[in-house]
Amino acid sequence: MGAVAEFLPGVCFVSSRTDHDRIMRQWNADVPPSTGASLVEMLDRARAGSMKAMFIVGENPVGSLPAALHAEDALRKLDLLVCQELFLTETAALAHVVLPAASFLEKSGTFTNTEGHVQAVRPSIEPLGESRPDWEVFSALSILLGSPMEYAESKEILKEIRSLIPGYGSLGPTPLPSKVDRVIMEHYLADGYQRGLAVRYRLVAPKSRPDGTLRLDLVQSLFHSGKFSTRSKGLLQIEDRGRLRINPVDAARFALVDGDRVRLSSTSGEMTTEVKLVERVPQGTAWFPDHFGQAAVRLFDCAIDPITHAPALRTTTVSMMRVA
Repeated sequence: MGAVAEFLPGVCFVSSRTDHDRIMRQWNADVPPSTGASLVEMLDRARAGSMKAMFIVGENPVGSLPAALHAEDALRKLDLLVCQELFLTETAALAHVVLPAASFLEKSGTFTNTEGHVQAVRPSIEPLGESRPDWEVFSALSILLGSPMEYAESKEILKEIRSLIPGYGSLGPTPLPSKVDRVIMEHYLADGYQRGLAVRYRLVAPKSRPDGTLRLDLVQSLFHSGKFSTRSKGLLQIEDRGRLRINPVDAARFALVDGDRVRLSSTSGEMTTEVKLVERVPQGTAWFPDHFGQAAVRLFDCAIDPITHAPALRTTTVSMMRVA
């Protein structure tokens, strides 16, 4: 849909002159000819004072990014921070303006997965309070800012998507694409795509760790960063809080029993949590669920992928000690 810095709608590169000109004609609007800033670049610019305002929609960088990116410091330096959110997250709490958004249960539209499969969404209830569907908020703001994107209903947006992306799936009894665009697929497969997993994913030998430390991994237990899953009573019956999972052999090495509280420390920060003994966790490793990870992410340093510029954080080395 063009919501990534380097792409136009339909996963077309901004650098593609043909696609760039086509989108400009169909939108009858100017489109920047160069790639936008990545998340990390935006935070860097905010800290440096060259970026003065941010509009954050449905994301919580303060609660989900590692301490090394200094997200809170960057956002506090902005002249204007606007958050469009369902909940008052750690990031929204810093905002000058919070625009209440409607959830998927309160609006119509579509979900599109990475394969291009499309699923219709229909509202079950009316938007609560002053909340509004995202597209209504964008449309209202665009009018106020003098660049109107006026729509009467979400179906008009779907119609526009289909005009921009001819291969976009049709919505019918089976909410899948009506056909596969073979030209696009062959181009994708020929453009550096590696079919073999061994070629695509090269394992990196683990670094040696000092004695008395563990490798801490962020893992999935519920879903995502917890912004949604930790607000569901049903899901919280499965996993109601973040606990550090360690192997019983490691627990004995640290003189720990199930339920003990421990302090984890790394070169980036520290946190206190409860341990849970789990046989399937490899010895020398500790697991922590990333949707309860607001404190845990502060333990991680952050590597920036040189191609995507995305922050990568999944593993770090921690020391552990029991606390009363």
